[in-house]
Amino acid sequence: MKILYTLLLLVGSVSVFAQNNELDERNGFKNIKLLSKATDYLELKFDKPQAEQYKAIYVRKVGYMESIGEIQIKDLKVYTYKDLIYQIDVVTNKEPELFKGLEAAFGKAKFSVVGNEYFWQGNKVKLTFSSMKGGKKVIMSYSTPEIKDIIKQDEQAEIKQLSEDF
Repeated sequence: MKILYTLLLLVGSVSVFAQNNELDERNGFKNIKLLSKATDYLELKFDKPQAEQYKAIYVRKVGYMESIGEIQIKDLKVYTYKDLIYQIDVVTNKEPELFKGLEAAFGKAKFSVVGNEYFWQGNKVKLTFSSMKGGKKVIMSYSTPEIKDIIKQDEQAEIKQLSEDF
């Protein structure tokens, strides 16, 4: 009996690892990859700077990335830090097939009560899926925690440069 439980635990662990690995391998939405340069994508255009220094938002150009299969994309925003993509938000109408497709690609989702959202977590990529106000639209948000390390390194470099000016 112990062998059966151990085997089930092992198979379940491998399955979860494979799903997280798939999310990390895809590293973004369609051909837009996290931590790549936003200016390298012809289908994106600069929209506006964000309040924080070095951060900006890009949106899709007309005629690009209009659907996921038969599901129409209502909005797509790409958030950057020094032109590096750290978050991709995709808004669609609420379609049950979309969630089923995500679970087929990345495995069973976990649910966060705090964020009221479903999520998949890889080592380098996190994908969240949640309803927007009114419940008629959903948002998929791909993000990378690695951007925090990059920002921290930049802040430390700025402090070091400032300290050398004394």
